[in-house]
Amino acid sequence: MKPRSPLLTLDANVLIAALKTDEPHSEKCTKIIAQVPDQFVLAEPSIIYQEVCGTLARKTNLDIANRAKEQLDLMIHPKLLTNCNRKLCISAFTLCSEYKIYTIDALYLQVALTNHAILVSLDKEDFIDKLKNTKLPIEAYTVYEFPY
Repeated sequence: MKPRSPLLTLDANVLIAALKTDEPHSEKCTKIIAQVPDQFVLAEPSIIYQEVCGTLARKTNLDIANRAKEQLDLMIHPKLLTNCNRKLCISAFTLCSEYKIYTIDALYLQVALTNHAILVSLDKEDFIDKLKNTKLPIEAYTVYEFPY
């Protein structure tokens, strides 16, 4: 089965795993990201910068974090970067109750829903599995389920 949407919302953990080559799922995450921009265009919440760059700054160094920021700038079109403002947060917080997901995950889900994007995360149990048995109007996959 081929994904139907050309838009992709990647949870920050996918990008971090691809950039930190010592992560267990690095290779799969890298394969997904390699499909941007030829097959997919990213639609992301602005918090992705803090999650990816902040994590890399803490776990590696500032040079790697700055290079990740430059890559994000190239990969995410400004019109598909959703500001994590009051409007987004208000629209996303109900998803926490509806799907029993964490607050930050709700931001990624809301952006994917708004943009009719495919959602991909490494977080199986606490995120993607909680969306599986619902009538979600978008496709949601773990990295290993993603049909590429």
